[in-house]
Amino acid sequence: MKKVIKEEEESVQEPQLRVLKVKSDLRRRPYGLLEGVGIATYGMSPREAWAAWNAYRKEERSRRKEEKRKSGKPSKQKAASAPLRPVLEPKRPQAALPKSVSALPVPVVSARKTGLAAPMKREVQPAERKSTVVIPELNRRDIEMANGNSMFDRGDNSARDYQSYVNRVLRWDIADSKKQQIIDQIHKRWTRQLSLEAQHVPITVAGPARYNPKKFDKSEQILRGAHDFVTWFEKVEESVKESKRQYEDTSAADAKREEEHFRNSLARGWLTSSTMIANALTPIAQYDPVRFVELYDEMDRKYRFRKNTTAAKIYDRIKAGTYQGTPKAQKLLETDNLNAYRKRIDAGERVFMKFTTRPKPQLVYALKRRGWHWNALEGAWSVPVDKYDEEFVSSIDDRYAKYL
Repeated sequence: MKKVIKEEEESVQEPQLRVLKVKSDLRRRPYGLLEGVGIATYGMSPREAWAAWNAYRKEERSRRKEEKRKSGKPSKQKAASAPLRPVLEPKRPQAALPKSVSALPVPVVSARKTGLAAPMKREVQPAERKSTVVIPELNRRDIEMANGNSMFDRGDNSARDYQSYVNRVLRWDIADSKKQQIIDQIHKRWTRQLSLEAQHVPITVAGPARYNPKKFDKSEQILRGAHDFVTWFEKVEESVKESKRQYEDTSAADAKREEEHFRNSLARGWLTSSTMIANALTPIAQYDPVRFVELYDEMDRKYRFRKNTTAAKIYDRIKAGTYQGTPKAQKLLETDNLNAYRKRIDAGERVFMKFTTRPKPQLVYALKRRGWHWNALEGAWSVPVDKYDEEFVSSIDDRYAKYL
């Protein structure tokens, strides 16, 4: 009799032990469930994870009810067999989640975890669809760590800034191969910067957590790296803009600027004689000879210019048709990396060469060895016409490819 009672007690206790074991497993379940539907669990407590899962299930049930209402009520068997469809970024009501959960970023979930097709890549703008440029992605783990170690979305903000710089490069009027080269450099520099931002823990967080503030404080390195990147990018952007500026027709704007400078000098009393007034008109002639003649006739009636001044000689040449203003640049060679042209300056005929981006010191050394020198006024490398080596310039793309 006692043996039978003991067996009954053991049979009653066994299901209770199983229930306790299931409850213990439930504390680990919400993380796998959330990651299976693409919800980040970084930094969540079990209570917050269950709250997020319940909110997701509530949203999923309301969505299925809405589908039933639109498509008609399906059979019970069909509704029971219909599995839940996971989504990558479910829309959850913010009021149903704790504050710490709603502020967490949602990472891109791999197809291996969700069983779905590969996640969609960054949305491509219409202007970029014809481009062959490949945009490298930043390290997602560094972005999440930067978010977690900051009091705001530091990693997400850094990713948005990276994309803004890439978009600026995509809008430049240069070859796709050159865009790819610049974007790869941006990605290399930004990855190094993002790694520092992921390691940085501010004193407001490190202090209460009893971390060593000096060990986790990367603020000085981050600020120095940001300054170096902005300085580098501004130089690249300026070099790209200058690479083809010699072909732009800015004569009207330049003539207007010189005329405003002339009238301002005249009004302030800086031009004290008729000769000084005549010579102050000469810069306008190189941009707009017709306007120079009009101003010369207007001022000559009032100040009576002398006939041996530089302005008077230019005036006579314009009337005779032998003066055409500043000559336009003559294109000699244009590739993805450089632009060579011929132009007359005060020192005579010169051949100039501009690079799309700044060449490395090895190529600069080769240019100087062959007689090229830097012309600051033109913003280009210059050489006299008789020393111009067409074969050397055309071979730069191949011989010095790694130095461009």
